[in-house]
Amino acid sequence: MGREDGRAILSSTCFQLGVAGAQITRSFSLLIQHTGLTHKQVGLLAVVDADQQVLNEIAAQLGVTPSLVVSLVDQLANIGAVRRTRSRTDRRVQVIEITDEGRGLLRLAADVVETLDIDLRKHLSPATSRTLDRLPASSSSPPRQRAGTGRSTEPTRRPHCARTTRFPAADRLSASRCASALDRVGRSRRGSA
Repeated sequence: MGREDGRAILSSTCFQLGVAGAQITRSFSLLIQHTGLTHKQVGLLAVVDADQQVLNEIAAQLGVTPSLVVSLVDQLANIGAVRRTRSRTDRRVQVIEITDEGRGLLRLAADVVETLDIDLRKHLSPATSRTLDRLPASSSSPPRQRAGTGRSTEPTRRPHCARTTRFPAADRLSASRCASALDRVGRSRRGSA
């Protein structure tokens, strides 16, 4: 029964998506190396830029522990990409704000993300691409409103302009493999629906 269990795991949706996600993360990490940022630091900058500025909200949006967010904030503060301030309403709460330096780094990462998305979607079937468009922007479920402010915690989408980044052959191959895994998952989900 061991081999059957192994095949079941290898063909499962969660395993295939995990492998595709790891390949995408690896490609993204290589493509942002020139910024000096890690993919986790870029994620934190994106969340803060989209108006999640309190540590626990950032952690919930990223799906990580608050201690990791503290470490990332320390790293980003050391390079001037974010700054900490005290909340005006609760002095115990630190608010994380993105700086102009952070926005510049985030713009560089956004160029890479858009190019990676375009390259990945070239390899997807139209049905899988439509399925991805219907997925929520985040898998975590942050509170609907920031406590005491009435402000939404939903992330906002920011427009991107045309990009010129080109992928080396290895990254195109990775995008092709990711797209194949996503298409297999899409076909298996449509077959079971």
